[in-house]
Amino acid sequence: MNIFSKMILFVSLLTAHFSYAGGGLQGATTLSVMTYNLENLFDTLHDKGKEDYTYLPLKFKNTSREVQDYCLSLDNDYYRESCFNYDWSDSVLQRKMQNLSQVILSYNNGAGADIIVFQEVENIRVLKQLVSGYLSKKGYRYIALEEGKDKRGIDVGMISKYPIRSQRIHHINISKYSSRHTRPILEVKLQVNKKTVTIFGNHWPSQGNVDEARIEASKVLRDMAMTSSSNLVIATGDFNTSSDDVLNGIELNVLPYFIDVEAKARELKSNLNEGTHWYRGAWESLDKIFVLKKSLQSTKVQVDYLSYEILKKEFMLIPKIWIDYDNGTQTEFMIPNRYDTKTGKGFSDHLPVAAKFILF
Repeated sequence: MNIFSKMILFVSLLTAHFSYAGGGLQGATTLSVMTYNLENLFDTLHDKGKEDYTYLPLKFKNTSREVQDYCLSLDNDYYRESCFNYDWSDSVLQRKMQNLSQVILSYNNGAGADIIVFQEVENIRVLKQLVSGYLSKKGYRYIALEEGKDKRGIDVGMISKYPIRSQRIHHINISKYSSRHTRPILEVKLQVNKKTVTIFGNHWPSQGNVDEARIEASKVLRDMAMTSSSNLVIATGDFNTSSDDVLNGIELNVLPYFIDVEAKARELKSNLNEGTHWYRGAWESLDKIFVLKKSLQSTKVQVDYLSYEILKKEFMLIPKIWIDYDNGTQTEFMIPNRYDTKTGKGFSDHLPVAAKFILF
């Protein structure tokens, strides 16, 4: 895009942004959507058939042969140590939820987003605990979560200030690439005033899997989204997709049908964080918000690209010195402050992202 085209786009979107601010045009609804990977939001109870042993109270672990045998079977030293020694007590869980709610409500002047999609939530039980204990006074009356087949037991969930009309999950078959099940895609249809909005909550196979596993997830998303008749279709969540994956073909399965809201926002804004997840000296935007292009063919839906945020409040970050072992150089980063069970401080290893949509 040349400079002249960028100027036209900036002016048109800037005008739209200020037209919608403060409640929007007459008869229009401004809908805010957030996605946030909560990094291991487990309850304190063992779910039969799930490998949730690390996230149980130490008192229970020490008396359970099942837990001890599982922890002993782990090859990775860090995971084995955590499995034996993490004390995931009720007080630890409550502090984690309190901290997460601080992040969630730091958006939109303390009101939070209208709809929030979460990743790494163990079950509907702990999601209800989060809402009833820390978020219900902000208007989150509706909750969606369907159990998938992930071995650890983590799922995708959603909370909303608008009524949920239906929910279902779409399983992703990656058996050709992995012996483990991955998280399904959560599809939720909502009623936003007189419009229907469908949101697909995603948590694609991790970077420990081959790219082809994420391509399988993208195909499921594509097929479900293209058959939707809703006024607005959004796909959001933790796509676990790096820039290298895009070069290997993921964009051929997703981006022709969707608009990456972050990519559009970066054409207009220079103050966005480098990414949503930091790992070994590099930022990646694993967490995304996509809007189906077909939704924007009507004049009834607009995206406020200038509203797009990667939330990076000062309290959410900690300094990190990274040493490049190839050349010995040291670089200081401000990275997400992960939750520490011993100190009760921290939040998640991901930053949340949010954007606003206008429905006429």
